[in-house]
Amino acid sequence: MSSKDDIKPGASWPRLQDRIYTAQCVSYNHHSFSRDSHKVFLIYRIIDEGDCFGKEIFQALRIPPDKRPKQSSKYYKAWVMVNGFRKPSRNTRMSARIFKNKICKVKTRTVKPLLPSGKGTMPEDFWYSVVDYIYSVELVGNCHEE
Repeated sequence: MSSKDDIKPGASWPRLQDRIYTAQCVSYNHHSFSRDSHKVFLIYRIIDEGDCFGKEIFQALRIPPDKRPKQSSKYYKAWVMVNGFRKPSRNTRMSARIFKNKICKVKTRTVKPLLPSGKGTMPEDFWYSVVDYIYSVELVGNCHEE
C-alpha cells in the first residue's frame, strides 16, 4: 500500500453541554466557499475551570460578498460588542483581528448534522458544539497582536 493511500481522520470538534462558558478567542480565519459565500471562523479556547478547560470550539459568522456586514448580522453585532459597543464609522475596516485574545462569555449550542438522505440526524458521536453567540465581553482592551 502506498503512502497516498494513508488517509487518516482529522481532529474532531468537542461536544460540550449547551450553556455559557468563559472563553478566549485564540485565532480566526477567513474562508470562501463560493463567490457569494464567505465566512469568518473564530476559534475560542474554554478557560473555565473543570472538564472543558482548554477545549476549543468555533463560531462561524457569515460575511456578505461586498464585505459590508449589515447592522442586523451576527458578525456586525459581535464586532461592535468586542469593540466596546462603539459602532464603526463609515470607512472602518471591520477586521476579524479585533476578536483575537478577547475574553468573552459565549453561549454554545450542539450541531446535529443531518443524514445524507436529509431524514433524521447522524448518531450522537457526530454531534459537536459551536459558539452560538457572544453573551458578554469580559476583556475589551486593545489586544490586536497576531
